[in-house]
Amino acid sequence: MKILAKAEWRGSDGAPQPDISWIPPLERRRLTQLERAALCVAGRVYPNGEEVPVVFASRWGEIGTTLKLMRQMHDEREMSPAGFSNSVHNAFPGAFSLFKKNKAPYTAIAAGAKSREMGLLEASTYPGKVVFVHAEETTPEFYAGHFGEIQSVYAEALLIENN
Repeated sequence: MKILAKAEWRGSDGAPQPDISWIPPLERRRLTQLERAALCVAGRVYPNGEEVPVVFASRWGEIGTTLKLMRQMHDEREMSPAGFSNSVHNAFPGAFSLFKKNKAPYTAIAAGAKSREMGLLEASTYPGKVVFVHAEETTPEFYAGHFGEIQSVYAEALLIENN
């Protein structure tokens, strides 16, 4: 496994928003913070003009969106279909494939605290080049007692070449 390119983005007070200017404006407005961060770093390492498999790893995925949907279901007995489509774990790799017109396979990995490691293991199984993305959303305050330390949104991407 050889790393050909690396990109990282971390959210914090005063940090610039992730640069996703390569995505059409109408599509950009619907993206969550996690998708924006993941798309930003993936776009930086993706070898344009090539179809490359993508492996996305995230411990919780769109946990903020999921919490919002659970509250909607509890309070209103229904939930937003658009919100649901963004809450699934493969929302990012699906969106990335559409935006880049990448027809190569993609995988979404959720393995708890070992998500990054299991995602890298999955990426190592593809021959040739593969884009690996690990991203986590800001932990909602609601879960602070269960998830431990509150973290800020971040994303990293690697372009890997396997022999």
